[in-house]
Amino acid sequence: MMQIKEIVIYGLNGKVRRLSFKLGTVNIITGKSKSGKSAIGDIIDYCLGGDSCNIADGVIRENVAWYGLLLQFKNERVFLARKNPDPGQQSTGRCYIEIGKELEAPEKCDFVANKNVAGLEETLSSRVGILENLHTPPDGQSRNALSANIRHALYYCFQNQDEIAAKNFLFHKQSDDFITQAIKDTLPYFLGIVNEEALALENEKSILKRRLVIEKRRLEENRVLHGGGMERAISLISEAKQVGIIDYRADIDYDNYNALYTLLSTIEEWTPNSTHEVGMDRLSYLQSILEERKRDLEELELNISSAKSFAGETTGFADEVSHQKMRLESIGLFEKMDFRVGVCPLCSGELTNPLPEVEMIKTAISNLDKNIESVTRERPKLRNFIDSLELDRQKLREEIINLKAEIDGIYIQNKEAERVKDLNSRRARVIGRISLWLESVQKDTESGNKEMQIKELEKRIAEIDELLDKDTLYERRQSALSRISVDMSEWAKKLNLEHSDNPYRLDLNKVTVVVDKAERPVPLKQLGSGSNWVGVHLITYFALHKYFINANRPVPRFIFFDQPSQVYFPSELDEKNTDWSMVYDLYDFIIERVNDFKGNLQVIIVDHADLKDGKFRQLITEDWWHENNLIPENWYK
Repeated sequence: MMQIKEIVIYGLNGKVRRLSFKLGTVNIITGKSKSGKSAIGDIIDYCLGGDSCNIADGVIRENVAWYGLLLQFKNERVFLARKNPDPGQQSTGRCYIEIGKELEAPEKCDFVANKNVAGLEETLSSRVGILENLHTPPDGQSRNALSANIRHALYYCFQNQDEIAAKNFLFHKQSDDFITQAIKDTLPYFLGIVNEEALALENEKSILKRRLVIEKRRLEENRVLHGGGMERAISLISEAKQVGIIDYRADIDYDNYNALYTLLSTIEEWTPNSTHEVGMDRLSYLQSILEERKRDLEELELNISSAKSFAGETTGFADEVSHQKMRLESIGLFEKMDFRVGVCPLCSGELTNPLPEVEMIKTAISNLDKNIESVTRERPKLRNFIDSLELDRQKLREEIINLKAEIDGIYIQNKEAERVKDLNSRRARVIGRISLWLESVQKDTESGNKEMQIKELEKRIAEIDELLDKDTLYERRQSALSRISVDMSEWAKKLNLEHSDNPYRLDLNKVTVVVDKAERPVPLKQLGSGSNWVGVHLITYFALHKYFINANRPVPRFIFFDQPSQVYFPSELDEKNTDWSMVYDLYDFIIERVNDFKGNLQVIIVDHADLKDGKFRQLITEDWWHENNLIPENWYK
C-alpha cells in the first residue's frame, strides 16, 4: 500500500505550503483556471522520480526551493523531497529521503541531498513491493531487457488533463516515445501474469545463457590448444568412416565432446585383418600338373583319332568284301563249281586264258568268307576300346578344368590379400592420427571440469524452460484480462457508454480498449464523443486497480485525475449549456468505486467542477474558486 498523505512546497522565502489528503477516499481540489491545479500532478510525478520537472514556468517555478511528498505505507511513512531545478534547467539529481513510522514532513527545507534519482526509484520500488525482475524481449528483437520499477507502476496512477479524454492513447505518458512498448513489457508483471518467481527465473536463464556461451568458447579454445578441439575429432571420425573402421550408418552425437572422445578411444584398439597369400610353390606345382594333363589329353586325342580311323577302314574293307560276295552269291557261283576250265561259265565261250582251277577259287572264296567273319567278330572289341579312350579324355578335361579353377582362385586370393593389405595400411594411418589426438587431449585436465560445468548449465536452463511454460503464461494472461473485462463491461453500462450492451476489454497487444460488437471489434479511437473517451479511461483504471488490490500487486494505491469533467463544459464559465446530470453521474461513479475498495484506494481529483451535491462537497480538500491558489499570493506579491 502506498498513498499520498501530504504535498509540501518549500518556498524560497522560507515559507511552507502544505496540501493534506485523506487516505483511502476521494480528495477533490476544485478551483478556477490558472490556480495551479494541474501542477499538483506534476509535483507528485517529479517527486516520485520523474525524468524532468514538467511544472510550467511561472509563479511556481520562480518561488519554490524544494518540493516534498509524504507517503503513507502499511507500517511506515516515507518523506521525499526534490530540489526545484535552477532557472534554465528541467531536472536535478538532488533528492532527500527520510523514513519513519510516525514521520512528519519537516518544517524547513534545510535538506542535505542523500539520494540521487536512481536511488530514489530503487527505494520506492522496494517499499511498494516490486521485487527484482527482468523482461527479456523475444529472440530476434533488438531492444534491451527491461526491469519493471516504480516509474512503470505509475503509468496506472495518473491521468493528466490531456490524457483523461484522449482517444488515441489510454495510459499516462503513452504518447511519449517507447512508452507503449514499456507498458506491453511490464504490465504482465504488475498483473501477476508473469510473477516474481518467473521473472527471477527469466533473469537467471539470461545469466546462465551468457555463462554457457562463455564456457563453451573457453572449452573449445582449450581443446584447440590440445589437439584441435571438436573439429579435429569430427574430422578423424569422418576418416575412420571412409576406411571402414566406423560404420558409416552409426548414429553419432557430434555436439557431445565426451561421446566423440569415447568413440575415438574405442577404435584406437583396432587391429589389422590377417591376410594369407598362397605360396608360389603350390601355384607352380598346379601349373606343371596342368601342362602334364594337357599333354596327356593331346596324346589321348591322337589315340582316339587313330582308333576311329582304323575302325573306319576295317568297316570299309568288310563292307566291300561282303558286297562282292553277295554279287557272286547272286549268280549262284558258289553253288556251281563244276564248270569247264577253258569255257566261260557265263557265256560258254572259249577263253583265251584258262580260268584258275576250281580248287584254287574255292580256297580263295573260303578264305574271303573267313576274313569277313573275323572282321565282323573283332568290331565290338574296337568300339569298347574307343569308348574307354573317350572316357579317359573326359576325365582329363575335367581335371584340367579343376586345375585351372584352383589356379584362378589362387590369383584372386592373392589380389584380395593385396587389397586388404592396402586397406590395413590406410586404416593404420588413420589410427595413428587418432592416437596422436587422444594423446594430446589426455594432457588437457581442465576440459573435463568445464564439460561438467556446461552440462550443469544446460540442465538448469532446460529446467527453467520447463517452469516457464508459455501455455501456462498464456492461460494466466487470459484469466487476468477476462476478470478485468467483466468489471469494465459492467461499469460501461453504469456510465451508459456507447455500445455498452457489448463486452468491453483491454487489448494488451495494442494497448487500448476494444468493444467486441457482433459485427466487428470497435477500438477506443473509433468510439464517438469525449464523454465516452473519459468513461473508457475511468473504467479501465478502476478495473485495473481492483485487480491490483485483489491480487496484492505492487502498484501504488492512488490515482490522480486532472479535470475529468472537462468534456461536459463548453467553456469553463458557460454553465447554462453544461449537462450537469452527466457530471453528477461521473462523480457518483468515481465515489462508488472508491467506496467499494474500502480504503485500499485513494483518488485525488483536480477539477473546475464545483458541484453543490453533499457527497461532492464533503470530499473537497481545497477550494480555490475564491482567494486560495497552490502558491499563496503573499509569496510573490
